[in-house]
Amino acid sequence: MKKFHRQDGGWAWMVLFSAFLGCVISLGISVSFGVYYVELKSYYGASASVTSWVGSLNTGLLFGAGPIASALINKFGCRFTMMLGGFISSAGLITSYFAVNIAHIIISFGIVTGFGFGLIYTPCIVTSGTYFNKWRYLSTAIACTGGGLGIILFSLVVDATIEAYGWRGSMLINGGLALNLVLCGVIIPPRSTDAVVESHILDIALLRNKKMLIFAVSIILWNIGTVVVFFSATDYLEDRGLPHDKAVFLLTSIGIANTVGRLLAGLTSFVQHWKNINFWLFTASTMMIGVATMLFNIDTSYALYTLFGCLFGLSFGLLLGSQANVIIDLFGILKLNDSFGYSMFASGIGIIIGPSIAGALRDFTHNYRVSFFCAGFVCVLSALLMVVLFFVDKREKMREGTSVEVLATDGSQKT
Repeated sequence: MKKFHRQDGGWAWMVLFSAFLGCVISLGISVSFGVYYVELKSYYGASASVTSWVGSLNTGLLFGAGPIASALINKFGCRFTMMLGGFISSAGLITSYFAVNIAHIIISFGIVTGFGFGLIYTPCIVTSGTYFNKWRYLSTAIACTGGGLGIILFSLVVDATIEAYGWRGSMLINGGLALNLVLCGVIIPPRSTDAVVESHILDIALLRNKKMLIFAVSIILWNIGTVVVFFSATDYLEDRGLPHDKAVFLLTSIGIANTVGRLLAGLTSFVQHWKNINFWLFTASTMMIGVATMLFNIDTSYALYTLFGCLFGLSFGLLLGSQANVIIDLFGILKLNDSFGYSMFASGIGIIIGPSIAGALRDFTHNYRVSFFCAGFVCVLSALLMVVLFFVDKREKMREGTSVEVLATDGSQKT
C-alpha cells in the first residue's frame, strides 16, 4: 500500500457513506432470501435442499468472491470494482424475473447476482478501513452496520413487494434498486499515482500463514451455522405453527439487533488501550451465536423466539462489526485487502455448505431441530478455534519481538 487519500477527513466521509449504502443493498437483498425461499419452494415444488442452493450460492459468492474482488481492486481500484459489481448484480436480479424453473433461479440469482454482490462487499470494507486512520475501527463498524440495516429494510421490502407484485415483480424491483450500487462506486475517487492499493494481484504467501489457516477454518464453521438461521428461520417457525407475518418479522428483529451490535462494535475505537478487545469481542460473540442458535430448539412462545433471535442478531452484529478490525490486528493494515479477501472466501465456503446440509437434514428428519443444533455446535467449535489462534498469534509476536531485540543487539555490538 502507498499513501492514502486524505484519511479521516474531506471526501473520506462520502466514501464511507458509499460503503455503508453498498452494504445496505447487497447484504440486505442477499440475506433476505429467507423470504423468497418459502415462495420459490412452493412455486416450483422443489425440495428444501435444492431451493436452499439459490440462497447459499448467492450469499456464498457475496463473500466467496472476495479474492477475485481483491485482485480487481489491486489492479483497477475500488471504484471500477464496485461499478462492475453493481451492473452484474442488477442484471442477475432482472433476469430472475424470467426464470422458468429452479435451475434458472440458481444461475441468475444464486450465481450471477451473488458474484456481483461479491464485487461490492469487499471494496466496501477495504475503503472504509483505508480511508481512515484515527477512526478506523469506527468507520469499518459503520460500513458493516449497513448490512444490519439492509436486513431490516429488505426483509420488509421483499415481503411487501412479493405480496403486491409476486416474487417475480419483487426480483425486478430489487434489480432496479441494485443499480444504485453503480452510483456507490462513482462516489469513490479514481485511482491515481498515489493509489490506495499497490498494483499486484494477490499475496499468495498469506495462504501459507498458520494464523490465516486457523482463522479461515474458524470463519467457515461460524458461517455454516449463522446462514442456517437466516435462510431457514422463516420456514422453521412456520413449521412450528406460527403465521407467516410473525415468522418474517423475526428476520426484522434479528436485523435490528444486528444493526445495534455492529454499531456497538465500533465503540472499541474509544477503548483502544484495552489490548485485544476486538479479538475477544469477536470470539465471545461467536460463542453466543452458537448458544442462541441451539436455543431455537426449545418449544416456547413467539416472544421467546424473538428474544433468541435478538440475542443471535446482536451477537452476529458484534462479530461482523469487529471482524475487519480483528483482521487488521492479526495481519496489519497493509495486508487488509488480501487478508480480507481470503477471509471472505472462507465465509463463502461456509455459506454454500451450510444451507445445503441443513436442507438435507430437514428433508431427512422432516424438521429443523437437528439442523439448528448442528448449526449452533459448529459456532461454538469456531469460538474455541479462535482461542487457539490467540495463543498462536501471541507466540508469533513474542518470537518477532525476540528477533528484533537480537538484531538491535548485534547492530550495537558492531558499532
